Amino acid sequence: MNLDTKRSKRLDAYVADASHEVRDEKVRVMLAGDVETLEVFRIPLDHLFYNIRNGRFAAELLRKEEEVKRKLDPTVDADAKLIQQLLLTQDKNETEALKKDLLLHGQIDPGIITFDGAIINGNRRAAIFKTILEDTQEPKFGYLKVGRLPPNVDEKDLWRIEAGLQFGKDFRLKYGPVNELLKLKEGHVRGLSAKEISSSLLGRFSADEVEEKLEILKLIEMYLHHIGKPGEYHHVQEERHVEKFNSLYGSVVGSLRKRNKTDPKIAKLIAVAFEMIDKTELTHWDVRVLRKIAANEKAYAELTQPFAGRNMRSLDADGVTEAFTSSKELVVDAEEKDKPERLLKRALSALQSIDSENPRLKTARAGTILDELTARVRELRDFARQ
Repeated sequence: MNLDTKRSKRLDAYVADASHEVRDEKVRVMLAGDVETLEVFRIPLDHLFYNIRNGRFAAELLRKEEEVKRKLDPTVDADAKLIQQLLLTQDKNETEALKKDLLLHGQIDPGIITFDGAIINGNRRAAIFKTILEDTQEPKFGYLKVGRLPPNVDEKDLWRIEAGLQFGKDFRLKYGPVNELLKLKEGHVRGLSAKEISSSLLGRFSADEVEEKLEILKLIEMYLHHIGKPGEYHHVQEERHVEKFNSLYGSVVGSLRKRNKTDPKIAKLIAVAFEMIDKTELTHWDVRVLRKIAANEKAYAELTQPFAGRNMRSLDADGVTEAFTSSKELVVDAEEKDKPERLLKRALSALQSIDSENPRLKTARAGTILDELTARVRELRDFARQ
């Protein structure tokens, strides 16, 4: 882990004064597989800086950086203010409740900082204390009680500490499914295996579930590239959006890969699913149907034909919905092939719904379908009369 020597030395000088130690409080953390006990100090807020990698608002941070067209630096005052606002506005009700509690009782549980002052646990409390200090000018609100990590903490242990604290407080409910996925990716990027991530989270997710979630995030990132908005995770932050990617991987991609990792249908179905997610109101239940469509050659051809020979993005919402609906109907019909009366009633109902004066009946394609329909009805009628 890269540390800022200047900030570290300033903290060294400050904690050297034993009067700043909160003697009756300790913080226990797991480092390199061993439990370590950290002394707790009352540190001035201006000696600390926000942890910009805090998984609780990863997607929001990326959105703000996209908005300002640069990376934010928490050690720069103007950027620290932007990060502070992100922390305060994530859950306004929760922030207000915490603010009242801090005003009434003060800080009860210590936070954790890196050796050079990055706040690992306690970012929102620090943000609230700063606003209270600005409002009241009372010096007592200018401090945060924290345990200070040693300088030799590596990136893996740092992630373990952050994730262990965050996932232990119903992370997904408070901070959203995308930030959960981004936090798992961060652990993977820092070199932790799926098994190590699972172990760090005390089995909250199995190793297989961690790997699946990382694959789901890959699909989300592919989707954002597909729609021309790479890295803009806020477009899929809502639970209902992420459910669609869960279904796409769990019911379609993962299932097809188990049978044949190189199945060319997989890439095509992913692209069609992206169009469905981007342009229509189809649900995650509809996304799941793509697996059945892939198993039915006629349905698969019906789904993909409208996209053939053209830019995938050129089909409008109605065209995407029509392609999916038509292919889904073929799947349903195939599933009910042993129920001829039901299929005949459905076909009759569909025919009766057609306006006989509709000029689109005069197209070559409509004429071909009518000829095929006439021939098929004659064939069925002849068989039924035998």
